[in-house]
Amino acid sequence: MMNEEQLLAKAKQLDPNALEALHQQFYPSVARYISFKVGDVHTVEDLSGEVFVRVLEGLHRGHSWQTSVKGWIMGIAHHVVVDYYRQRHKGSDVQLDEWYASPEEAGPLYQAILSDRKQHLLQAIQWLNPEQREVILMRFIEGLDIQAVAEAINKSPGAVKALQYRAVRLLAEKMQPFAEAG
Repeated sequence: MMNEEQLLAKAKQLDPNALEALHQQFYPSVARYISFKVGDVHTVEDLSGEVFVRVLEGLHRGHSWQTSVKGWIMGIAHHVVVDYYRQRHKGSDVQLDEWYASPEEAGPLYQAILSDRKQHLLQAIQWLNPEQREVILMRFIEGLDIQAVAEAINKSPGAVKALQYRAVRLLAEKMQPFAEAG
């Protein structure tokens, strides 16, 4: 397994093994992110493929990541989704997939409560503005750090922190009835 510096050097040379390693390492995150934004399995596959075509084109032109490979690739994924919705003239949807459901071994009551909370969280996320949704998805679903998110959405780290703070505060307000209900 190559470290990021070795991967960068070999990927910039368009080494097939490095390109394959990039794809294998980051495809699941890209597909998961796009599925939150789009939802349709076939569209997710198409857009995920487009992300890696753009990664290859960027590397071929000599463009690559500044601070984080994942941040750069997720930024490309963000732009692919934006382009998709521009072409379709639709607003973005955030969908929580079944793979975020409770563990199978949990009882039916627990699963029902979790399902209800998941629905309310989905509704609460819809109250966020598009930038706040992007930050929440990239920070908490994809696990990117502040710097990587900033690079991905072309904002300063301070702006990302502010967006995250406001989004978390709004989500906490919207989810407050569930905290009180236990």
